[in-house]
Amino acid sequence: MTKGPSSSQETVLRLFPGPGGPVPLRGLYLDESLRPSGTPARPFVYASFIASLDGRISLPDPDTQTRKVPRAIANPRDWRLVQELAAAADVLVTSGRYIRDLAAGVAQDNLPVSDKPEFADLHEWRRARSLTPQPAVAIVTGSLDLPIPEALLHSGRRIYIATGAAADTSRTGALTARGVHVLQVGTGSRAEGRALIAALAKEGFGNIFMTAGSVLLNALLTAGVLNCLYLTQACRILGGRAFETLHTGEELNPPADFKLRSLFYDGGGNGGIDQLFGALDYVAPPTG
Repeated sequence: MTKGPSSSQETVLRLFPGPGGPVPLRGLYLDESLRPSGTPARPFVYASFIASLDGRISLPDPDTQTRKVPRAIANPRDWRLVQELAAAADVLVTSGRYIRDLAAGVAQDNLPVSDKPEFADLHEWRRARSLTPQPAVAIVTGSLDLPIPEALLHSGRRIYIATGAAADTSRTGALTARGVHVLQVGTGSRAEGRALIAALAKEGFGNIFMTAGSVLLNALLTAGVLNCLYLTQACRILGGRAFETLHTGEELNPPADFKLRSLFYDGGGNGGIDQLFGALDYVAPPTG
């Protein structure tokens, strides 16, 4: 995720599908053709990333040394689109690492949907559709020993921890007493992608937005349960040795294929840096 001040009503250029032409940035990912549209019976699982041309999705922050979206590509126009994707979500799936950063005050930003005035239209959008004020939160972790911030616990969101059956469950009672729901979604100590999505769908969630990093994306890809990747490509090379890219782990066999649904060109609205906004649908490998 990326953060920044309000984006304007300026346009981006539609490149695909045709016909091309300028379209408003505001509301781009809430348009009928791009908005997530899942149901508990058929959940829609989606993720959003911003990456540099050399594939960096995070670098160590020079002040805190925590991994964050690189400052050189973080921008308010991308952040606006992330907020729109969150506005459409029933539940945000995040990591234990993010929650620890949030509790320590070093997270890049609070979980969307932001309460800042420039995103008031997104809260109205949710109200008009009789959605809860904020999406629920599912924290994927191999440990139940998490410093969940009091502000998050009292935010009115439904809070879940998703972990494996072999994780230490000695804190389950304390968590449930604080209103946290614990989901066992794996046979080992970690959550498994397919079991995680099935459990969240059983809780009544249709639009499931993955807001964590490459490890969780790996779990979703390995399980074949990701439906769409919203990818911002910043036209800038960053370098750096300690970095994360979209996927970490073993080579995927077969590879994860995607089909381009849409592509937009943002020419210089990001402090003069060109960027591309793309939505890519996951293509399941053939069976049999």
